[in-house]
Order: sequence, then structure tokens, then C-alpha cells
Amino acid sequence: MNEKKRNRLMILAGLGSLITTCFLLIIKAIAFVGTGSVAILSGLFDSVQDFMTSMINMVAVHQAVQPADKAHRFGHGKAQGIGGLLQAFIISVSAVLLFVESILHLLRSESVQRIGLGIWVTLIAIALTGILVVFQNYVIRETKALSIKADRAHYAGDTLMNIGILISLLMSHYLSWTWVDGVFGIVVAFYLLYTVWGIMQEACAMLMDKELSVEIRDEIRELALSVPLVKNVSSLRTREGGNKRFVQFNVQFDGRVSLQKTHDQLDEIERVIRAKYPEMEVIIHAEPFDPAKQKKGKKCRV
Repeated sequence: MNEKKRNRLMILAGLGSLITTCFLLIIKAIAFVGTGSVAILSGLFDSVQDFMTSMINMVAVHQAVQPADKAHRFGHGKAQGIGGLLQAFIISVSAVLLFVESILHLLRSESVQRIGLGIWVTLIAIALTGILVVFQNYVIRETKALSIKADRAHYAGDTLMNIGILISLLMSHYLSWTWVDGVFGIVVAFYLLYTVWGIMQEACAMLMDKELSVEIRDEIRELALSVPLVKNVSSLRTREGGNKRFVQFNVQFDGRVSLQKTHDQLDEIERVIRAKYPEMEVIIHAEPFDPAKQKKGKKCRV
């Protein structure tokens, strides 16, 4: 898939989550006013933070897909990492507020009203979030976008949470277990905090230029060595910048190879790597073959 199509998919995924969240926000607010359920409130809090993070996500994705310019030679992909950190902050605040409200609900021991309204709204939420997650999975598979992955984590959790809300409503109303509503809110609050940890890890890894996996690095090295005249690969470094990945390394040739032939070989190395990883920017430095670097490269798995 070319870069233009990947960017378009990322924007569509962000827009889809924003529209879905706006609709869910409205119907969950109506349901909470009508039922007074903390389980519904937990869903409402989640939709509020989804709306805010979706707005951040749209801005981050729009910025990330902008082409490189004179001030940002490597592009704007790290905007997704910044967006991920902002999302983590918003989710944390929502989790704390939900936890406090759940505790107050347990102390008041209030029953759920107008159960039918709550059930219908929850079923609609389950259907919409399920459809959105399926589309986001497709976009992530095609683009590997961190911001969409973070957004997908919210909605995948929402689908499970909405099922929990449905069970909580039924138990609170038909079994008169009013405590279930408050306990469910507390569980969701801790789940939201759990999702924050994963988002922060990925966002920080991107912003701190964490290396790609050993498997990818080894494959890049093997692809470079598959080009006939390449004697060795050394000083291999990688990083991820949102919707792009960057790799740079040295390749060694026999000192008798002409400059033109070396140039052709470098083009071929870039071609074979980008055939496997089309989103990857490849920077290569050519140098004469040095057996000492070959030994060092094998030892360090560069």
C-alpha cells in the first residue's frame, strides 16, 4: 500500500471514531439522566474521554501525515507520540473521577431507574463500537499507526465494558443488587488506568527513538546482505516516527568496486528493503570491506 492510501486510511479511522463518539456521548448522557446508573455513567465518562482523545487523535494524525519540510527533515510522525501522551493524561483524569463517583454511589446505595432505556442504549453502543473496532483493526494492519492503535484500545475495551454495563443493569434492577452498579464503576476505573500504561509505553518509545524489534533488525540486515556485492553490514540503527520507520547502516564493498557500481548496489539495497517495508526510510553509507567490522557486527548482531 502506498503512503497516500495509508494516510487516507488513518484520517478516515480518526474521523470514524470521532463521529461514533459524538453519537454515543449524546445517547449515554440521555440514558444516565433517565436511569441514574453509575454503570451508565462509567460509559458516559469513557465516551467523554474518547471524544477528547479522538479530537487529539485527529490533530495528531493530520500533523503526522504532513510531508517533511525544511524545519522537519524526518517528517512529523512523532506528533502521534505526543498525542498518545495527551490521551493517557485525559484517560487518567476520567478514571479518577469515575472512581470517586462509584464510591459515592456505593455509599448512597441507589437503585437503577428506567431499566429499558439503559438496556437499549447499551445495546446500540455495543453494536457501534464493535463495527468501529473491526474497521480500526484493518487500518492498523495496513498502516501500523500508533495513534489509531491507541484509539482502538479504547473502543475494544468499550465493547467489553458495554457488555459489563448491560450485565450490571440487569443484576442491579432484577436482583436488587444495587452494590453491583458501584463496584462495576470501580472496576472500569482501574481498567482505564491499565490502558494508560500501555499507551504511555508506546508513546514514550516513539518519542525516545526506541529501536525496532530484533526480528526486524535482523531481517533488514539479511536483506542488505542478499545483494550480491555486499560484504558486510555494520552500525545498523533504527527508529520509528509515527507512520514511518527509519533505518541507517554502513555496508562494506570490496575496495576495487567502482563508484558507479557501488551506487547501483546501494539503490538495490534500498529497493529490496522497501519492497518488504514500504514505509521505511533507508539511509546507507558505503565503505571499504573491513574484516574487523565484520567480526564486530556478528558479535553485536547489528
